[in-house]
Amino acid sequence: MIITNQSNVQFSYSLPDGSTETQNVDSNVVSTEILTYSFTKIKSTNKSFLREGEQAEQTVVYTNNSQATISNLFFKDVMTTGASNVAGTVTINGISFPAHDVFVGFSLPDMSPSDVTTVKYSILSNNPKTEDNVVNYANLAYAVNGVPYNENTNLVTIPLVSTKLGVIKEVDKAFAVKGDTLHYTNKVTNTGTLTKTNLIFTDVIPAGTTFVDGSVKINSVPQPTYNPQNGFSLPDLVAGEVATVEFDVVVN
Repeated sequence: MIITNQSNVQFSYSLPDGSTETQNVDSNVVSTEILTYSFTKIKSTNKSFLREGEQAEQTVVYTNNSQATISNLFFKDVMTTGASNVAGTVTINGISFPAHDVFVGFSLPDMSPSDVTTVKYSILSNNPKTEDNVVNYANLAYAVNGVPYNENTNLVTIPLVSTKLGVIKEVDKAFAVKGDTLHYTNKVTNTGTLTKTNLIFTDVIPAGTTFVDGSVKINSVPQPTYNPQNGFSLPDLVAGEVATVEFDVVVN
């Protein structure tokens, strides 16, 4: 993008014969190239969201559509908490630079008009999840004709999700004898961030015991036709919600 500007001066004067004339004089045209638009800096990612412990490839493309040579380029990545850099993943124009650290920063080659430089690297989401999103952008210091500039790319925001589900089982007796009833309690907790659907609960009845028909309860509600050996459905669980499954067996 080039901004041009020109001034004009209008003036009048009187001639010796007493007449008056008016004239216009234009200045020379000056121009300023706006590097923000002619030297583009675009960041993208290959993931629309990240699960815990999952990687995303980040790509930054610099395109020199300006009339100048871009020099003294120094690249650095800036990222919020919630993810970390994956060491050894940096490539510049397809060439690997395993020692480069995107958070410390590194130099890029000078760019002549029409040159394109592509930087790629990977980030890893925290496991367990510590934030709802990770926000990422790249910073570039550079110079044109010895004049320093410093600009950022666009922001890239990646939602972070957890798919975890917790199941904790308890029994009411540590010791028993023949004929005793064992009461099992299972707490199924949606410890993640996404609603869990189509839940099927299954429990193989232990050898040496017999399932007590009609003993199944889900969230304290009796389910007389259910048998954990065959499996049965549980209600959907939103994040943080718990389903409690109880049933009895008798020691043979």
